Amino acid sequence: MAIATTLQARQKWWNILYAVICAALGAWGAYDYYVTIPRKESEVAAYEVAATTAEEMEAKARAGSTAPGGAQPLSIEDVKAYEVAKAVVDKGKPVAPAAYDRPVQMWLYIIGCGVLGVPWFLWEWLSAASKKYRLNADGSFEFNSRAWPANEIADIDMSKWMSKSVATIVAKDGTRITLDDYKFKNANLIIGGIASRMYPEDWDKEGRDLNKIRAQEEAAATAAAEPAADSTTDKTV
Repeated sequence: MAIATTLQARQKWWNILYAVICAALGAWGAYDYYVTIPRKESEVAAYEVAATTAEEMEAKARAGSTAPGGAQPLSIEDVKAYEVAKAVVDKGKPVAPAAYDRPVQMWLYIIGCGVLGVPWFLWEWLSAASKKYRLNADGSFEFNSRAWPANEIADIDMSKWMSKSVATIVAKDGTRITLDDYKFKNANLIIGGIASRMYPEDWDKEGRDLNKIRAQEEAAATAAAEPAADSTTDKTV
């Protein structure tokens, strides 16, 4: 019976989730860059203008009050300008954006997350979904539009299988096809099918390490024999 892979559901949904998170961070960065930071800069500039105006009006009032002839220190327009400026100053000086705010929002969030992150994770999902692996009953192997008969498969590299769930099928023409069990459902059956045929003493059809299984069975048998031996010794004593 032929064995074909399908993309693991988690691979799809994790990439979609990461793309959504990147889109949200990119939108947040853009809002800060184009709205929040300019608003804070405007508030700081308005405060500085108001503070300067208030100081000028206060200085003018002091100068007028000491002028000979008892001249009116401030005009009605000056008083109104002073009251408006003083109201802004009394609210307190707003915090100016840090020098690094704009670069961080632009390069980390807008470009890093939005421009690069979103398409990257969508590409990861779609590119993985487009890959099709198939092991036929006669031992031939197919990857997308290419196929290799069983006798054209030269080797299978299992060095990363137990640690990273990744194995590489090596064809006689030099082609190397890497199959990741974390990303693809039934990958272990395809890998196991090829590995068990080429290395029957080391791997079974489900991609399990027979040497490890034998070692575990021997350890379990040894552990089970030790209490029995101890019990016999106790009875003899």
